Amino acid sequence: MASQGVTWHAIVVPQDQFDAQEQFVIGTYGVQPAMEMDGVSVFSPDGDVFELYTPATVMPWGLDDGVAFGFRVDDVEEAGKQLEAGGAELLGEIARFPEYQDAWRRFRGLDGEVYGIHGNKPQPGAGA
Repeated sequence: MASQGVTWHAIVVPQDQFDAQEQFVIGTYGVQPAMEMDGVSVFSPDGDVFELYTPATVMPWGLDDGVAFGFRVDDVEEAGKQLEAGGAELLGEIARFPEYQDAWRRFRGLDGEVYGIHGNKPQPGAGA
């Protein structure tokens, strides 16, 4: 599994700081959320992803101490197999987003921390 760099970043902020943190990202970095739900904002200005969560909206497996990151790989399925063979615990299923030519999966590394992998491989159902 060859990584092409860090491509996913996520932080958890207290509920009462969420709106201020979101506005900080918008105002300081000049990017708009690509997706917003109650307690979740996803920014993806250049294909990389930065996500904000509140504690109540974090995935069931968590994001450790409130910070997580993930790696870009060619193929999420193949990378997942390699991670699992190396002793990592795969978390959840592969999430596929054909409209963005993207797929991702989270895993727990040997250190017990949560990481992610994002794939470049065209996804089933993707338009040309």
